[in-house]
Amino acid sequence: MNRLPTIPMTAEAGVALMVATTATFAASDSVVKAIGTAVPLVALLLGRYSFQAIALGIWQVRRGAQHFRDAGVLKLQLLRAVLLLLNSACTFAGLRYLPLPVTTSLAMLAPLISTMLAAILLNENVSKSKWSMVVLGFVGMLIVVRPGSGEFSWTVAFPIGAATTFACFQVVSSKLSTAGDPITTNFITALVASIVLAALLWVDQAGLLPEIRKVTIGNWCLLLVMATLATFGHLLMLQALRRTPLAVLTPFGYAQLAFATLFSWAFFGKVPDIWTALGMIVIALSGMGTVLLHARAQLR
Repeated sequence: MNRLPTIPMTAEAGVALMVATTATFAASDSVVKAIGTAVPLVALLLGRYSFQAIALGIWQVRRGAQHFRDAGVLKLQLLRAVLLLLNSACTFAGLRYLPLPVTTSLAMLAPLISTMLAAILLNENVSKSKWSMVVLGFVGMLIVVRPGSGEFSWTVAFPIGAATTFACFQVVSSKLSTAGDPITTNFITALVASIVLAALLWVDQAGLLPEIRKVTIGNWCLLLVMATLATFGHLLMLQALRRTPLAVLTPFGYAQLAFATLFSWAFFGKVPDIWTALGMIVIALSGMGTVLLHARAQLR
């Protein structure tokens, strides 16, 4: 009889690191929420990725130049960078308009979207149980959004876009995981994103530079805190993946919902209402169910 993978004692550190990763990402999103529209989106993203590129670039140099050769397929690296940049842009934009727990929960639809993409684009045979998780996740999304209630508007497209791009990002990352060095991969991602954002800033400097000059020192400090947290979160995730298989770690990624709710209450004095909380729970259950069903299929 096939059983789901259990967590060995040696993997407990990886699980703890994964939970710490979700707390770090939730804290980073909280800072983005606090910044709001005070910093132009392009400048916000450029600060986030240029900091990561510099930090990991220094790490790469200290490790030795030979690791730069462990990049895998360059086209996949470029695609990964673009997808993560789009994911961040959608997430940051969503945080400007929507409550932190709502943005986080809708972005957690990524495993369900991955299932649909596998069936539609890759013609994979998706079981009825996995489709049931997709339907359950869609129901959870409807509970959170409540179309026609007037609570939310078209802005929910941002976190849904974040979930979609992250699902594609995961597919590309899985392809690179066996061919590329993870630190090199994350450095290239940050470097490419920084170059793209610097180019956008240069193209629209007439519109962006006046807005950037209005940013206060306090908000620049918050941007630095956000970039530090985001980079640290990625490093924590790398350490977690070195200790524990991804199939074991992924369900613990939904701890970010709990941290997002906690930080939303602590920093902004807002908590989800009963229907939003219910929808968040349904989305989390459907996502974890999808991950566990995938793990069971791999054991067969």
